[in-house]
Amino acid sequence: MKKIIALLLLYLIAYTYSPQVQTGMKTLFQSEPVQQTVTKVENYIATQGWDQVWQNTLGTILQVVSGISSDNPTLEKSMRLLEKHLQIQLNSLPSVNPSSLKEQVSPKLTLYAGDTGVTVDTLKSASSLITTYSLPIIQNSINLNPNRLTEIVFYSNPQMYGDALLRAGISTQEISAIVSQTGGITVNSSIWIPLFNLQGKADLANVLTHELTHVAFNQAGIGAQLPLWFNEGTCWHNGLAAQQKISPAQTKLEIKALTTSLKKTAQSGGLLPLSKIDQGLLSAPYNVEFQGYLATEHLISQHGLDHLQAFLNQVQLYGVQQSFLQNFGQTLSDFENGFKI
Repeated sequence: MKKIIALLLLYLIAYTYSPQVQTGMKTLFQSEPVQQTVTKVENYIATQGWDQVWQNTLGTILQVVSGISSDNPTLEKSMRLLEKHLQIQLNSLPSVNPSSLKEQVSPKLTLYAGDTGVTVDTLKSASSLITTYSLPIIQNSINLNPNRLTEIVFYSNPQMYGDALLRAGISTQEISAIVSQTGGITVNSSIWIPLFNLQGKADLANVLTHELTHVAFNQAGIGAQLPLWFNEGTCWHNGLAAQQKISPAQTKLEIKALTTSLKKTAQSGGLLPLSKIDQGLLSAPYNVEFQGYLATEHLISQHGLDHLQAFLNQVQLYGVQQSFLQNFGQTLSDFENGFKI
């Protein structure tokens, strides 16, 4: 065990001073064989009673490798923080070229290649992730799924993605940040995913499930009615559930790192109330979407998925306020003002 920790510390030193190592190790750490090994080692160490030592050591590595650092609020922000800004600007995404390479997941769900770097194998792999993980998880958690025409466009090339954003009406001043920071964009029933910002199958499963949950809300007619924290929190719940199926160790440590960081922010008095996180989406020095995730997880743990599903169903009939009170036993305002990390 001492040798393992020594090697890990040596890696951290090399990583810190070498951009080449950073790039290579991010890809290596996220790979399926490494994640399987991490899970096996984690389980073994848990049986030996060394959980805290292991979590602290591996947690540090995950923070460095994934760019999740409580000391660097800019890095900690979710790659999805710009999505809401985009959704405000765009009424729809440009239509896909009919001649583009495509994969039919179902009669109403189609995957497209946004550039020539996206291959048939890429589309088939994404299709498999959607049918195996995304759709069952979404159905199980919110009892909804995309039921109208839905398209997902994948980009492998930052230049092509930037050009598509420019055609969509995004200003040239914003495109650089969007290309480098977004993990996915959902507008109505269209999703764009920049594959070059994702690391491995687990990450892609997370993003696909997250964005398809947004589509399910939009097609049910309640996406714009739901509080932002609940909308994003539920999408995070589903996305992380898909990621966990593929890489439980990575998911566990990611949640731990983000939760620890958010608790530090709460202790310093820096958290916005849930009702105000939309105002801090692009300016808050912490991950406001993860705050919504923790609030949603609290509701699920206290009331169960059946109440969450009933809430969503009744939103369509009675509105958010009445449905929230009926299913969660308090007003939406009381919950938003009283929820603590």
